[in-house]
Amino acid sequence: MAWANDEPTPAEQRAMTRTNLATEYYKRGAYAIAIEEGKKALESVKNFPYALNILALSYWAVKEDATSRSYFQQALRAAPKDPDINKNFGNFLCEEGEHRAGLARYDVVLANPFFPNQDQALVAAANCSLKAGDRALAKQYFQRAAQLQSRNPQVKYQLASFLLEEQDLPEAKRHFVDLMRIFPQPPAELLWLGVRIERAIGSKEAETRYAKQLQQLYPDAVETTKLLTGKYD
Repeated sequence: MAWANDEPTPAEQRAMTRTNLATEYYKRGAYAIAIEEGKKALESVKNFPYALNILALSYWAVKEDATSRSYFQQALRAAPKDPDINKNFGNFLCEEGEHRAGLARYDVVLANPFFPNQDQALVAAANCSLKAGDRALAKQYFQRAAQLQSRNPQVKYQLASFLLEEQDLPEAKRHFVDLMRIFPQPPAELLWLGVRIERAIGSKEAETRYAKQLQQLYPDAVETTKLLTGKYD
C-alpha cells in the first residue's frame, strides 16, 4: 500500500480499516456486509481504490454485473496500474466473454515485476486465451508460467493438463510427478490426470497403478466414473 504522502491521513486510515473489514466479510461469503463496509470506506475517502475493488468483487459475487463493472472502472481510474485491481477486472472481463479486454488487464499485471503471483496471473491469462479460442497464445502464457518453476499446485496441475492436450507428454509427466510429491494423498483429479498421461505415453503398468488408486480412494468420484466408462477425453 503506497500513500501519497508516505504516511496515511486519518481519513485514509479509516478507509483502510473499513476496507479490511469488507475484505474479511467478502472472504466469508457475507457479501451484503462487505458491500456495507466498502461503502463506509468511501465515506472517508471518496475514490479509495481498494474499497472500490472489494465493492466490485462483492457485487460480482451476488451477480450484479453492471454494478460490479462500474466499481471496477472507478477503481482503475483511481489506481490504473494496481495489479490486484487489474487482475480482478481481467477475471471479470474474461468471464463476461470480453477476452481481449481481459487479457489487456492481465498484461498490466504481468508488466509489474514486483507482483508476487505472476504464475497465477499467467495461468489466468492462458485460460482466458483458451476461452477466446487462441491456443497458440495460451501456450505462450503457459510456457511463461512453466519457466517460473511455480510450486503452486493449481498452476502446475493446469500446466500439466494443457501439456497433455498439446501432446507434450514428457513435460506433462514432469509436472505431474512434481505434483505427486506435494500431496501425501493425491486428489482424484490428479490421479485421473496421471491415468490419462500414462495412457497417452503407452505405459500400461503406470496407468493401471493410478487407476487402481483412483478407484480405491475415490470410488464415487466423477473421475472414477469417467475411468469406468472409458471417457478419457
